[in-house]
Amino acid sequence: MGTRPFRWFPHDGQRHAVADSLAVGDIGETLCERPVTVPHDAPSKAEWCWPTCAACDSAWRLHEGILPFPRPSMTRGHTARSSLRVVVRA
Repeated sequence: MGTRPFRWFPHDGQRHAVADSLAVGDIGETLCERPVTVPHDAPSKAEWCWPTCAACDSAWRLHEGILPFPRPSMTRGHTARSSLRVVVRA
């Protein structure tokens, strides 16, 4: 068991957040409320590359106190770095 209450788990074509306490054979649900049974076989490397479920990501970030993604400044096509101004004085 990890130090956080949730972990990421590939399921149904996406990576979902599930309770860290779920073990092989356990029946539970993802943070987006999809039913899940933890299989005996570990997920494949390809399954870990599936896209992250947006609903699980939002719920996880809210629980952890992390800002939502994308951040508001990123939604306008700007990154924090691109909004910096450099002032050169002679």
